[in-house]
Amino acid sequence: MEHSLSGALSVLGGRPVGKALAEWLGQSQLELEEADLVATGGSGGILVSGFLRDLRPGRTSGMRIVKLVPCSAHADTEPRNHRAALSDRVPGNEDFIDSHLVELDDRTARLDDYWVMIQHPAGDGTEEGMGTLAGLGTDRRTPALVEEVVKGVLGGWNPDPVTGGERRDAGVEPLSAARFVEDMLGESSGRAERAGRWLRERMGPDSGSAWFTLGGNARPLPNPVVLGEGSPLSECQVRLAVRGRAHGDLHPGNILVPVSGKAAADDFWLVDLSWYHRHALLARDPVHLLLCLVADEYLPHMSGPAREELLAALTGEDPACEGPLIPQGLADTVARVRGAMIGWGAVHRINTGWRHQWFLALQACALMVVVRPRYTERDRWWFFRLAAGACRAYLEKAGVEPPGGAVPSAEVPAPPVALAPDPDPDPVPAPAPVAFVPAQARAAPMETVSPAADAPVAEPRTGPAVPSAAGTYAPAADPAVPVPAPSPGAEPCAVEVLAEIWDLFEPVLRHLSSVPVGEVPRHTLEYVMRRATDLGLSLGHPRLVMPRPAGVPDEECREQVLDRLGEVSDRAEELHGVIVQPLRRMQELAHGTGHSGLRALVKSLRDLLDEVRRASAVLSAPRPA
Repeated sequence: MEHSLSGALSVLGGRPVGKALAEWLGQSQLELEEADLVATGGSGGILVSGFLRDLRPGRTSGMRIVKLVPCSAHADTEPRNHRAALSDRVPGNEDFIDSHLVELDDRTARLDDYWVMIQHPAGDGTEEGMGTLAGLGTDRRTPALVEEVVKGVLGGWNPDPVTGGERRDAGVEPLSAARFVEDMLGESSGRAERAGRWLRERMGPDSGSAWFTLGGNARPLPNPVVLGEGSPLSECQVRLAVRGRAHGDLHPGNILVPVSGKAAADDFWLVDLSWYHRHALLARDPVHLLLCLVADEYLPHMSGPAREELLAALTGEDPACEGPLIPQGLADTVARVRGAMIGWGAVHRINTGWRHQWFLALQACALMVVVRPRYTERDRWWFFRLAAGACRAYLEKAGVEPPGGAVPSAEVPAPPVALAPDPDPDPVPAPAPVAFVPAQARAAPMETVSPAADAPVAEPRTGPAVPSAAGTYAPAADPAVPVPAPSPGAEPCAVEVLAEIWDLFEPVLRHLSSVPVGEVPRHTLEYVMRRATDLGLSLGHPRLVMPRPAGVPDEECREQVLDRLGEVSDRAEELHGVIVQPLRRMQELAHGTGHSGLRALVKSLRDLLDEVRRASAVLSAPRPA
């Protein structure tokens, strides 16, 4: 099986999992030819594409994606859940499953510390190229694509929805609105607890109040993070809690679409089905997809008055998204999503309860954004206000009145002071300087990597890098904080990996912050994708040495850096898909540094370095005895 050995080892090098994969392919009568390591998302997995030759009689060969995912409580469910999604067929949803879910080979195995899965590429083979919906950004195709995705995950996947409360051994119990929101947040995810901690850090003891006011607003708002006893939502019973098959993590990065603008709006494929559930609350997927688009593509560039208009439109009864300051593409997307949801509810005659679940889903999904540190404080406060406003809208529908007495007050931080106009303004905000950054010099790297000759080379630094007024990074005068060299033969530790991430990507950020998109070398993007994938695997490896005793903050820091690495890889892959096409590259030359794909990559690199600095400070802090 020379093809299998050379194919697997050529892209995975001397890593133990490479040899284990090559041996497993041989035992499974498979040969991997023309293998290539491709960019991955934030899962920390390895994706290898290639022509997989199946030597078993009657089996079809072809291009496949070999996916290696580090074993964890979450990853261990992915093969099972993916298969469940493909097999949960009922009359009426077969076409959706066949046309919009990525097919999975019948072989799954555990190799050392990894799960291996073999997936078919998205599409039917006629597409010129594939990219994520996130890569389209605010493209004119986005509203129609999002509408078709919502129609598909509701009507195409669920011709037979069920209604009711919580499943118990004895049957179905009534579901309170508070439990509805908790169910959407995911009880095991800790999101509700993190949202409460986020609010406590800003409101103090008053954060536990069921009602409050924001600034000078005298109208009380329900506290969206209070979901236990005393929550006004606990007094409301949800009518027709609609459940069925759901992706569970539907966001633009998990939706593949053809890159060709001529593709039909219903040409899409869902990937990463590790959170699939056949009995999920169906309002979550469409609303989460919409709010991810708001958070990543629109809100950072919207003025204060435009944000107020959007807040009112989302929490209003009318499906139309009206407001002269709301971007036209966003208004169209919101109206299409709500229209698709209401249309599906009308088919099943469930709109009496289904329409009100829009507000509870808004509350839950907005809180999911609140607990994601990659967003600015201003944006997270906006999503907190959205959660509170949606909660109030639901309570008004349920006939719950706010309290008549005084309630605590919270202050929303003022927007940042505007700086002098930049001759070439970049709407992506520069990160704020902090005191701690990893050192560049170390006695030995975490792993020996031979960079390509055309890979970016880190420039010598004498001190921490701090952002300039233009948003680029330059060395500071203070000496860098030293990182201890690892002992010979010792397992790599998290702080060392963080230092390597900084050293590799800080010079890349400085370079990409100052060049037009037409001068971005293709090999630089390929280097970024490859190294982001490698370092994500190193940082996410189960045997990585963490500070002792490791605690929840340590693991949260690691997860946040892994998320940022995944975003860097995704943004680099999307920009790579633009510049590798000569005609598109020529068309994009006029954009200069204002190209949306380049701005998105620069922002993801800034976010990564900010998270690395924060994580390094946490992991390097002295531990209590």
